[in-house]
Amino acid sequence: MPLNIIGSMIVDGPDVVPGWQYIKTYGPIIATIGSLKYYFRGATNTWDRDLHGKVFIITGGTSGLGSSIVDELASRGAQLILLVRSTNDSWVTEKIEELREKHDNYLIYAEECDLSSLYSIRKFATKWLDNVPPRRLDGIVCTAAESLPAYKERENSVDGIEMQTAVSYVGHYHLLTLLQPSLKAQLADRDVRVILTTCLSQAMGDLDIEDPLFINRRYPKNSPWTVLGTAKLELGLFAKEFQRRLEAVPRKDGAPCNIRVNVVNPGTMRSPSTKRVLSFGSIWGLLLYVVLLPILWIFLRSTNQGAQSFFHALMCPEFIGLPGGQFISNCAIYKPVRKELEDEELQKKLYDNTAAAIAVVEKESAMKRKREESEKQKKKGKDPKKTEDEKVVSGLKNRKVKISTLNDPSEKDTVPLFPEFDKNNKPIINGKEDIKDSKGNPQPAKKKSNNRGNKGKSKKF
Repeated sequence: MPLNIIGSMIVDGPDVVPGWQYIKTYGPIIATIGSLKYYFRGATNTWDRDLHGKVFIITGGTSGLGSSIVDELASRGAQLILLVRSTNDSWVTEKIEELREKHDNYLIYAEECDLSSLYSIRKFATKWLDNVPPRRLDGIVCTAAESLPAYKERENSVDGIEMQTAVSYVGHYHLLTLLQPSLKAQLADRDVRVILTTCLSQAMGDLDIEDPLFINRRYPKNSPWTVLGTAKLELGLFAKEFQRRLEAVPRKDGAPCNIRVNVVNPGTMRSPSTKRVLSFGSIWGLLLYVVLLPILWIFLRSTNQGAQSFFHALMCPEFIGLPGGQFISNCAIYKPVRKELEDEELQKKLYDNTAAAIAVVEKESAMKRKREESEKQKKKGKDPKKTEDEKVVSGLKNRKVKISTLNDPSEKDTVPLFPEFDKNNKPIINGKEDIKDSKGNPQPAKKKSNNRGNKGKSKKF
């Protein structure tokens, strides 16, 4: 049949082909759309790696780009710890259960770590590090980011840091620097990889080395993408300096540094962040986004297509032999155009200034929490100074010791926390002294007088 049609086309021309008019009219359009879609989808990762038993921490893993990465790693048997704002969320619980059942991988967990809160990050890092021997950690994938639409007022984190800067840069800086001991404690034969995320807005960033947390600068609500770009630029500078500091401290076993910190640009995707920016955070903008979705489908990648460069950065064996601080896009290394990324002195200064600024903000936030706690106690009619005593009493209750024994040691079947002792330094049990004669036989205890003047009166606690 195909040969007959081809023969007819050669002899009689293409008009003999059924539906030729439609093919001639719409064929070039379809071919053009297909070619554009294929070009803008980007490269596909071709490397493979056995991830069974390997442990990864992932930020932003519940939606968008991070969700696509989690799906792939979970399907390969990796143990995943997803950092979320709150674990008391039914949606998060359902998400974890869905991932476990979908991939038959029950080593997927969620830990509370709000990247917009320095206190929340420190609590998670302290919990992670408080383990002997050190917990296994094969990689950290940082995909969380905050993109705010234009013409909206500035949003600050709980610590007073501009929200895009807090999540996209400061949160990841704080998390990685606190987890640095865990990264260094990994065995020498492990291939540990830290992946940070950048984007096109990095080229529009406006760096202020004296205000890395964007606390004092004026917020440009007409162009908030410049703030996100600044945060991504700072994150890239941090990645290079963080890699150098990891390598500056030699391992105790003399092995070379087995940690590589790289930055990935996934390209422009149809992600929740992109939808929020293009829709201007409004209902009318969302309707416009839906109308333009067919065009966006051609020129913007899906989150799974954007994740291919992350898979390349995680699985390509060549990166362990290359120096860290590489920028990756379309499954290949590229050189960014920003000159700041080649200035080591600037990177060092930004690293130190950020650390100093975080220390100040953390202290102020701790004082603020303390004041708020005191105010809450006062509203409840409690003296803040007594909170420590209440904690002690609460601890005693948790030890399942009856508090009444402090006032009545004669109560049966209880043991007082602070027992009385007789003149021979032996404990008095249930109000009776353990008295023995010269031959070691127990003797009944003498009854104590209730006279207040009696010096033999037992003390009550």
